[in-house]
Amino acid sequence: MALSKACLGAYLGLLLPFNGIAADSAQIDNSMSSGLIEVGRGEMDWLWFSLYRARLMTVTGQYQSEQYPQLLDIEYYREIDAEDLLKATKEQWLHLGFKESDVQAWLLLLKGIWPDVKEGDHLSFKIIDPQKSQFYFNQQPLGVIENPQFAQAFLAIWLSNKTSRPALRAQLLGEKSCDC
Repeated sequence: MALSKACLGAYLGLLLPFNGIAADSAQIDNSMSSGLIEVGRGEMDWLWFSLYRARLMTVTGQYQSEQYPQLLDIEYYREIDAEDLLKATKEQWLHLGFKESDVQAWLLLLKGIWPDVKEGDHLSFKIIDPQKSQFYFNQQPLGVIENPQFAQAFLAIWLSNKTSRPALRAQLLGEKSCDC
């Protein structure tokens, strides 16, 4: 069932796509997650339904911003088109206080990469090293981005102290238990 654009525009704050994983979060493709340990996971809820499940993985199983690689996997529970994902991403970056010029440049990087998603799809984001990151869609590699500011800004949507979803942040960082 597709969500209306009006609903998404208002509440998709963290509905960013970033993972290439199988339908079950436990079955992350080895090439994406080889050597990575889960830090935490949580669900993004809006009103009475869940929009997606997010999962954060690192080499140590603890989050440190300068530790590589890092993987954020999102499994979607709803149909969402790429334009709505871009709009939600922009809203979150502006909420976090990033400059409009940076936000516009980053959105251009994403525009040609992100697909529409449907229930069960995974959009994954892997920071490979300080200079390079890559998106995956259902385990298939998408575009590589060689911009260190982008990678940190993208993860900030979920992991910044100023995130619009502090409960989800806490779950991803392993600070609260989640029966996801």
